[in-house]
Amino acid sequence: MEDEAMSIWPGGGRLSTEIVAVVDPREGSGATTLVVNLALSLVATGRSVLVIDLDPEAKATRLMGAGALGRGGTRRILLEASLDRSMMIETRVADLYLASASAELSNVENELAMMGDSQTRLYQALLKSQNFDYVLLDCPPSMDLLTRNALAAAHRVLIPFSCVPREFEALPDLLTTITRLRAGLPQPFYGSYLLINRLTQEVAAQELAAALRRDYGRMTLLTEIPADDILRDAEARGQPIFAHSPDSAIAWAYLSAGAEWLTLGEPGNQSDGTWLFEARQKRMSEYCARMRETIDTWSLDSLSDVEDALRQKDAQALESLYQGSKPVSHFVVRLPRLPRLSKKAIRRILVSSFGFFSILSVIFWLSDVGHRIDLAAGFVGSSNYWMAGSFFLWKADSEAYRALIYAARLFEENKEQLMLCSESMIDGADTARVCMIRLPQAHDE
Repeated sequence: MEDEAMSIWPGGGRLSTEIVAVVDPREGSGATTLVVNLALSLVATGRSVLVIDLDPEAKATRLMGAGALGRGGTRRILLEASLDRSMMIETRVADLYLASASAELSNVENELAMMGDSQTRLYQALLKSQNFDYVLLDCPPSMDLLTRNALAAAHRVLIPFSCVPREFEALPDLLTTITRLRAGLPQPFYGSYLLINRLTQEVAAQELAAALRRDYGRMTLLTEIPADDILRDAEARGQPIFAHSPDSAIAWAYLSAGAEWLTLGEPGNQSDGTWLFEARQKRMSEYCARMRETIDTWSLDSLSDVEDALRQKDAQALESLYQGSKPVSHFVVRLPRLPRLSKKAIRRILVSSFGFFSILSVIFWLSDVGHRIDLAAGFVGSSNYWMAGSFFLWKADSEAYRALIYAARLFEENKEQLMLCSESMIDGADTARVCMIRLPQAHDE
């Protein structure tokens, strides 16, 4: 099948490099995941692929296991408008390469803005390199200068479409923007394509998918990528879906997307170059079978051995440093090994210690007579705590307690008389008889 595919290109050789920009201005659309899995599926058919990470978030770089390297190859490609091997990382998969992104890429837009050819720097770099069958451009979720560089360099644009109303409504403006940005540029442009991505079984999502096929016809690929939590789990483990769950429906869907993309560059089985549906499906099935057979021979725990290599270097450097600074000892004192406590046991010890010291603090505070009187006075201020306050005051100072009780009874028995006395004083009347009060009997104390 490979010989048949290669023979269709001009001169009977390989097709010149096809550059594909994967664009979606919406954050979290799954575009980066699509780029990486599409690259793997294309490589599995014998194609050579370069992934260029244009996103300052470096999602493709991390997903391909090269986040620790930090060469920032993409930044150099843009600033130098050239491409060479020093700007790429060779992954564990043969013929799969990566131009990595880093945080510094977020500042490159300001540097590019000072150049007269700021929107065609990537196009110039890739024009000088024909060493790959495919170059996949992972764009940031915006229409900034980085994305415009990708559009200027691309032969085709692939848009992952999530079946949500707001994305469907925004699609015409997005396609218009892409067409406008592509106008007048020297790179041949073969069109934009839509891939239904993260499709659920909800009625609303299925209706939007049907509407997309109805309104955008051949722009919409046959393949549909289902929504599946297993993909999120694979990314959390740093594994491609083909390593994590090779038999899952979503893994086969990504293989189908790669197979369908290959058929876009091949003439169909009809005289006008188009495909009959059955013939195209058969061709895609052949590609998928070949991809799966090849992928089964790969070791895909990680796409890049960069992090492993750096860990080894760090370990060796630390070992050398330790050996060089290791003190000479004539004897060694071995301390007995303490039992290891569980978190629950440690929590119990801390709570018990806190309670013990809290009780000691309260006892020490109450040992002072003044503190006990202050506490009693606070309790006495509320009728709900009168009994408690009386008890503490009696314990602290019995004389003060009796005086307080006597004053309370004096006020209670003469309350009405005292009110009359107050009114008489305000009116200016004779207060001699009104302001006389009755003292509590001695036996009442």
